Amino acid sequence: MMQIPLIYVKDKQAFSKSAEGSLILIGKPTELAREWKKKGIKLIHIVDLDAEHGNEMNFDIYDHLTYVVNIQVEGAAATGSEKLIKRLLKIKARVVVPLPSKLVLSGFVEKKRLLVGRIGKNFKGDAGEVFDIIIGAEDKPNSERFKKTDKRIIIDCSSGISASSKIGKSVFGIIVTPDSL
Repeated sequence: MMQIPLIYVKDKQAFSKSAEGSLILIGKPTELAREWKKKGIKLIHIVDLDAEHGNEMNFDIYDHLTYVVNIQVEGAAATGSEKLIKRLLKIKARVVVPLPSKLVLSGFVEKKRLLVGRIGKNFKGDAGEVFDIIIGAEDKPNSERFKKTDKRIIIDCSSGISASSKIGKSVFGIIVTPDSL
């Protein structure tokens, strides 16, 4: 099972969050990626706080990061920016979209392998329009439901809740805070 560190990107800098939710500067994303790659990290989960507000200022960072390590970017879909999503897919960055999605994901069918769905609490669909799914560590019903499918499951343990030991082999990776690496 792969460990996937979570960073928040704002103004081209990488942050983690304290238990109270405050941002804590941890460095430059590319430097962190190089350091983590040496430790065996293959994928970084990024929440783009600027993209959540329609600002694409961090795109050049993602372009550089994809030369170092695989990345998945969350936040671009929050604004419905198909332009940013297409740009991210073009550089082979994985794009995290909330499910259910307001976007028409069938328009990205040729890049489905790069689409990751974050399962919302009330999601009842089959997630057929994405390749991988992210489920909260506390979401046992969806964990059980999706482990019976061909979807690769990523468990989000970044809030401090650990993944159930019963999930085991069906989990592709877990999202963790940088300080837990």
